[in-house]
Amino acid sequence: MMRNFFTKHSILIFLLFCSFGVKSQMMNDGIFMAKGNLCGGVTYMNDSWSKYWEETLYRENKNLGTVTTQSVALMGNYGISDRFNLMFSLPYITVKPSAGVQQGLSGVQDLTMSVKYRLIQAKSLSVIGSVGGSIPTNNYVADYMPLSIGTQSNTLFGRGILYYTLPSDLALTLHGTYTTRSNVKVDREMYYSDRGYFTNEMIMPDVVNFGGKFGHYSYRWQLEATYDQQITQGTIDIRRNDMPGLCNKFDFTKVGFIAAYRIPQLKDVQIMVTGGRIISGRNVGESTTFSVGLSAFIDFRKNKVLGIPTGPICRPGDMNHNASGGEMKHEEHK
Repeated sequence: MMRNFFTKHSILIFLLFCSFGVKSQMMNDGIFMAKGNLCGGVTYMNDSWSKYWEETLYRENKNLGTVTTQSVALMGNYGISDRFNLMFSLPYITVKPSAGVQQGLSGVQDLTMSVKYRLIQAKSLSVIGSVGGSIPTNNYVADYMPLSIGTQSNTLFGRGILYYTLPSDLALTLHGTYTTRSNVKVDREMYYSDRGYFTNEMIMPDVVNFGGKFGHYSYRWQLEATYDQQITQGTIDIRRNDMPGLCNKFDFTKVGFIAAYRIPQLKDVQIMVTGGRIISGRNVGESTTFSVGLSAFIDFRKNKVLGIPTGPICRPGDMNHNASGGEMKHEEHK
């Protein structure tokens, strides 16, 4: 009955957010890798909830107890140019309840790939566009919420990002994403949501996500507060005392934080810790999430420039353009 939250989670886990990933690999931020640089990392995430909103009714289900989702994700971000990046992510996910007789599932979920391009640079403001999508990597069971590991839906998304830097290494990021999802075929010939549907194909509504973050960002340190909201375009709620379906409406508001540090003694390997809490929602779990990630840079440039870090270049205020608009100055270590 509480499968509700995981649908939202499976969509966001690497579409909105690869936000549980390492800093330079976030698909919804304003940070870019320099040309010829690869940032690769691994992230562990833990998400759990015991109470949820059934439509707007706040309740719990003791037949499930606490539902815990854990994932280990591989992620990468390659700088095709200083303003054009290619990103990917692939998670292994495990979902388990703490009570009842239902068994959780585990497996590799969906491969997500996207490109991110800086469209406009106006002093300290970056205007960024991103497109991408995801595909399931195997035939996992989707119609088993909230214990499934994903939705089996192919997705395409477009995202806009505004990234603005302020004095004292402060930065503001605003982002919005529209995700369209393919319908999903399930292992039954009829299902009931708002009415009876005599088909094995569930219609998946599109999803809108938007949010932002604000705080300190420098090459060495990051400490930011985050806000995210999801609005599903459908209108179908979980029926009272019924199980949720893939096509239900899943809305939420989430607040959290990002804390990261690049360790100079380890060649600037970055450790990142994130946390978040769903504070309101519709057909979703009141979840608490935390993650820990490690990332490192590999410089593939043939002519490496001494004294220039191989990490992200992309605080707009730290970039200088020559007359042709092509030359940039990398951010210095802080």
